[in-house]
Amino acid sequence: MRKRRGEKKTRDKRSVKETAQIDEEQQWTPSLGSWAIALAIGACLLHGMHLAALFENDRFFSHLSPLERELSFRTEMGLYYSYYKRIVESPSLLGGVASILHDNLTEYPDTINTLQRFNLYPEVCLSVMFRQYRWCLDLLGMSGMKCFSITRGDGSKVEACNGMGDHMYFYVLCVVLCISRYGRPHVLLCIVCCSLYPGMGDHMYFYVHMIFGLNGLLASGIALLGTFVSGSVWGGVLSVTTFFYNHGQSTRVMWTPPLRESFAMPLLFLQTLILSFIIRKRSCSLVVWTSLVLATVAFLLPWQFSQFTLLTQVLSVLVVHCLRLISSQKFLRILLAYTLAFAVNVVLQFGNNMLLTSFLPSCLLSCLIVGLLSSTSHLLKFRPLIMVVEVSVVIVGSVLMKMGVAAILGAKEDEHIISILLSKFTSYHDFHTQLYTCAAEFDFLPLSYVLDLTWTLLLPMSVVSMAIITVRVVKHIFGKEETGHSDDVMATPPGDLAVQVYHLMQTVAYVVMATLIMRLKLFLSPQLAVVAGLLPSLLRASGLSRSQYKWMVAGLLVCSSLKGWHNFHLQHSVIGEYNNPEGEQLALWIRDHTPETAVFAGTMPTMATVLLTTGRPIVNHPHYETASLRSEFRGCGLVHDFLTAGIEPTMSTPYLVGSR
Repeated sequence: MRKRRGEKKTRDKRSVKETAQIDEEQQWTPSLGSWAIALAIGACLLHGMHLAALFENDRFFSHLSPLERELSFRTEMGLYYSYYKRIVESPSLLGGVASILHDNLTEYPDTINTLQRFNLYPEVCLSVMFRQYRWCLDLLGMSGMKCFSITRGDGSKVEACNGMGDHMYFYVLCVVLCISRYGRPHVLLCIVCCSLYPGMGDHMYFYVHMIFGLNGLLASGIALLGTFVSGSVWGGVLSVTTFFYNHGQSTRVMWTPPLRESFAMPLLFLQTLILSFIIRKRSCSLVVWTSLVLATVAFLLPWQFSQFTLLTQVLSVLVVHCLRLISSQKFLRILLAYTLAFAVNVVLQFGNNMLLTSFLPSCLLSCLIVGLLSSTSHLLKFRPLIMVVEVSVVIVGSVLMKMGVAAILGAKEDEHIISILLSKFTSYHDFHTQLYTCAAEFDFLPLSYVLDLTWTLLLPMSVVSMAIITVRVVKHIFGKEETGHSDDVMATPPGDLAVQVYHLMQTVAYVVMATLIMRLKLFLSPQLAVVAGLLPSLLRASGLSRSQYKWMVAGLLVCSSLKGWHNFHLQHSVIGEYNNPEGEQLALWIRDHTPETAVFAGTMPTMATVLLTTGRPIVNHPHYETASLRSEFRGCGLVHDFLTAGIEPTMSTPYLVGSR
């Protein structure tokens, strides 16, 4: 008996030692940090060049005329780019900014604040950078462009300006690093170095490739996040590799650079990295909390949909708190950081109604109440019941407060979102829902998406990771992994359960969003890549040896590459050239045959093109987020149906025109 007890004691010591060794391996050490940074830099460079190559292959952008380049920015893209163009071409920077603060061209005859309505801070920042860059080039007597004539078959010759060639992304990286890191005293040195690669002197080239440079951070964020949550650089490698292998299902920035998501998505995963760091660590410095606020502000500013993503983050952190995996103090601090970021955004967006009446502020307030009252939850002994009560309080409180604020302000900005969701499950349809649901990206998630992610092993790896985390959560709920704390518990429970549960709930939220609206798979696919990177570490904690762990990672990468490498090459095999003679004819005719005071109304994509290419006032546009514009466009649509007026019979695009 003594021998058996001794053997059991020895086994227990060995188990504790192995567990401690695994936990030590998964800590963020300086060596791991160095490897993670190297991986992030490599992923950033590769992704930026990948995007630039796909964009050029698809449109032959370098050999398009300025008008053709503008025409290639359809619908909302053209609308957003038009404001950047207006600021860049304005005689002064302040005059350009003032013109978009008091804009009477976009919704004639109304004057609107486009910074409040359209999340245009990225365009303002890029236009400031470009004007500074042009000032430096002019000072040095450089053009920054290489121009040449293009013969277009039966069409007239056009002039195209570019010149970055193979050094395109290097140049973008040089501008970004030099100007942002060293500041104004070194601007001239940066210009001298970077002008060896001409092309960025063209404001459209500058705009597009700065976006691609920014989106290099998307791959960096996934690499860093995968490394951090898994505690292994191999987790980061697996995450970023599966992201590239499923690139077509993860982003569309290479086809639609000016969309708001192109600016927000890279910042989302960097913000999530900071949040994950806070959840995992026992305590964080003021610098970390400030970084969370700034990252959240940066994510909220460029995109009106960011508020819904942050809502899912708040609910995911709520679940982590309900499981008592983080303390009430940390939970309240996270909520206060989000509240501060939200308040800053409300100020910067001039009290945007859609932001004020969204579910985000109501949910934040409800969660704050739950966090403050969580000290009384010990009265309920059954942990699942505590979770149900707290989540119910948040849901009911959020809905009631949201309805109250909307009623007080008389706002109906997000009515169309509720109508779209209603049309998904009922026979309800109206004019506005049909405009959305006729587009494929607002349909349900297709089966082909599931199959594509299955062949690259992204979905199977993610499902297994989520299943393992779910088992651990169930054990925790029913007392198999007691921490010994009723409210304040360890911020890093065994296996980093807190951060794992957060990413589990965040993935579930993205699954629901993407299933209802296919367009939102752009959140799901990168998040699945992060969760897939957890798999080796989860299995390592189950008892795999170091050599078995490495062989398993190598095997997963090889099996994933069988289909993933084919997907990667398939993207680069798409070779096209943008051509729109009808749109070019329309734009030239409007410029030459209508007065500058002519006012246009028509289909939403065409109106954005008219505003961008001709600078003429328009009545309606593709940004459909305000109740007044939706009502106005419905009237325009009815008139357009019954009174289509073509000033020039040869024009293939119908439109209405008035004169002021």
